[in-house]
Amino acid sequence: MLSDPFKTDNPTCETYANALKDFLTALKLDRVNLVGNSFGSRVAQCFSIYFSGRIIKLAMTGTGIGPRSMTEEKRNKVIATREAQIAKGGYAFGMRAHDLLAAHPSAQTVELVTNVLRATNPRGFMDGVKLSLVGGYSPEEVAGKMNFPVLMISGREDHVNPVEENAGILVKVVPQGKLEILDGAGHLPEVELPEKVNKLLRDFFS
Repeated sequence: MLSDPFKTDNPTCETYANALKDFLTALKLDRVNLVGNSFGSRVAQCFSIYFSGRIIKLAMTGTGIGPRSMTEEKRNKVIATREAQIAKGGYAFGMRAHDLLAAHPSAQTVELVTNVLRATNPRGFMDGVKLSLVGGYSPEEVAGKMNFPVLMISGREDHVNPVEENAGILVKVVPQGKLEILDGAGHLPEVELPEKVNKLLRDFFS
């Protein structure tokens, strides 16, 4: 949304890890409990690789894992698809809200997600897309750095980062990993089922 862009047009896993480190330093926070959704889960994994000692516990929703291998052709295809999604501006992009939610969401939830999507910064969005395509934080690379408790919360109807292709893989290699799968939620369980997610988070971090 309102975040300043990176100086580079091609931010890497380390770029995002350093950005989060600088943010925490500015707030004078040394070790923290961390929570991230989707793109935020990728940033958290990158942070784990470079600054694992600063994480007490980590929780992620709609978890996306780093690619193990990807051809240049597939990478270019994903970038072209994402650029097309935002080409008509934020108002049109907001129409994708249903893609992120489980079947039969409330009108209030749809409106909330639609407004967030409409406020998306195009360059920031594309930087996030590129992060999903770069290497450096595959499950195997991340697992060796996660020497702390990790909770993953996924919606059973997550079609953006399907459980079996993401959190279901990561939880098998993270020593202290735990996966909670929630019925009635898609890619945004913290928005769709806030009471359930908040309870899981409170119990995990307490």
